[in-house]
Amino acid sequence: MANTPATSSSAGPVLRGLHNATIKRNLAVALGLTAIITVAFKIIVNDPKKAAYAEFYQKYDANKSFERMKAAGRFQSC
Repeated sequence: MANTPATSSSAGPVLRGLHNATIKRNLAVALGLTAIITVAFKIIVNDPKKAAYAEFYQKYDANKSFERMKAAGRFQSC
């Protein structure tokens, strides 16, 4: 019993390459989430905004708007 260690000799954790493996996993997760969030933002925010602008400018008449502002006295030179 004098030559036996106080702790049991079980297999320790494998630490070689752990940092690189963790970085690879984190990078893959980050890139995946970035792609998902980018597509979701485009669908949820940008597409409705683009449609609203297209609808507005289909109906917009610049001359009518100018005459309305001119009649309201918004311009000093007209």
